[in-house]
Amino acid sequence: MMDKLDLLKEQYLVILKEMTRYGSSSNRPQIRQIKNILEFIDDVKNGEITDEVFEELRRMNDSLYPPHGGLGEFYIWADDFDERMKLNEPLDKARDFTWNTLNA
Repeated sequence: MMDKLDLLKEQYLVILKEMTRYGSSSNRPQIRQIKNILEFIDDVKNGEITDEVFEELRRMNDSLYPPHGGLGEFYIWADDFDERMKLNEPLDKARDFTWNTLNA
């Protein structure tokens, strides 16, 4: 379970880095929530890791994906298609990992 939290933390750090670097003011709620998730992970690593911990993480993660905007619609733009794909690959992988890990 601890490994799972460590892996989740790594992926949230990737997302935070990309959103901070390429995002706009409209991404502030998601950036704030990712910071909350990272704090939550750090806090629970000192205690018992239960199913409730992952349920809370799932709830927090779901809030990153509102019906409009949010992490689901965030992408890094570059005029060159290949560059755009390369820039978005780490973000896509991190997003997929966090979603699949918490919703499996």
